[in-house]
Amino acid sequence: MRAKFSPDQKRTIATLSVAIAIRMLGIFLVLPIFTLYGEQFTASKPLIGLAFGSYGLTNALLQIPFGRLSDRFGRKPLLLIGLVLHSVGSILAAVPPNIFALIAARLIQGTGAVSSVAFALVADSVDEKNRATAMAFLGISIGLSFVGGILAGPVIASLSGYASLFWLSGILSLVAALYLALAVKEPPREHTTADVSGDRPSVASVLKIPDIIRLDACGFLMSFFMSNFFFNFPLLARRHLPMHSYYLLLGPMLLAGTVVMFGTSRVADRGWAKSTGVAAFVVLAISAWLLFRGTGIGLEAHPLLVLMIAGMFFFAGFSSLEPILPSLITKASPKTAYGTALGTYNALLFLGSFAGGAAAGFLSTLGTEYLLTALLIAAFSGIVLMAQVKHA
Repeated sequence: MRAKFSPDQKRTIATLSVAIAIRMLGIFLVLPIFTLYGEQFTASKPLIGLAFGSYGLTNALLQIPFGRLSDRFGRKPLLLIGLVLHSVGSILAAVPPNIFALIAARLIQGTGAVSSVAFALVADSVDEKNRATAMAFLGISIGLSFVGGILAGPVIASLSGYASLFWLSGILSLVAALYLALAVKEPPREHTTADVSGDRPSVASVLKIPDIIRLDACGFLMSFFMSNFFFNFPLLARRHLPMHSYYLLLGPMLLAGTVVMFGTSRVADRGWAKSTGVAAFVVLAISAWLLFRGTGIGLEAHPLLVLMIAGMFFFAGFSSLEPILPSLITKASPKTAYGTALGTYNALLFLGSFAGGAAAGFLSTLGTEYLLTALLIAAFSGIVLMAQVKHA
């Protein structure tokens, strides 16, 4: 059955998608080149990995507070605050004197922890039966930002320098804040006894729900994969392509991910969310094997083709999980605690980004077999966790 949205729901989803897409574009611009940018300040891969992942650390720490505050004071004010904080951190990341200043700037970037608030606003606006599809539209806008940012980032960096991407990221966050302030109208939320008394479900009570713990852990593992992929991608691609030609690899990967994301979200709305999630982690395991052990498949003489296929598998798995996991979180959560529940999810999501970046930097000094082992363990864990989800 086709999802149906009212005009107000369509307007909210569309305007919020544009605002978040503008903000995310600034983040995605730097992903394909960040490791190369870090090499300008240090030869230490662990420090570069720490700088790559530190954005996720503060984002993880603040997702729950932002979600809780949005449950109480509304989504829009928290979104505006987060966008401004991200802009400040981005500008500081454009002018760091050393790797430690870059790490500090990335930590400030991460204080703009608005992901849980954005998804909670979608949950406020759409019926549960259509929620995965609605979040897919938000995910599609982020996917388009992937396409624009990841394809354009290396080209812009080759023309204007790496730092220009961080300046652009800061400006885009301010543009998103302005657009949000003018165009996004927060829908009225039902005021329950819990809203009046302040007796909302606590973080601890939300985390007592088994499915939320499982789904939070799945978000951690998904993000762990993402950081590992983007940390290593520029190191692998530069052996064969100049930076301004990275789009030849990234284009097919992103196209595959965008198509798969929309299709799997519709499948999830038909009651196949659990099976889709399990399959997505299997696909991520295949991508890891191809990326770090792509031998024995008859393509050893074509490393770029192996890298492209590995990337297509990665984006297919990642993009399948991206809309499904937050939708399942809201199904498992009390209605008065969407912000809190999504806050716990996004906290683990960004903690996975931090852990993935730090692990990628450290394990790269030991050998690719260690990276492969870590990613296969993560994929197997995701398969087991998704298979145990009840609210699917």
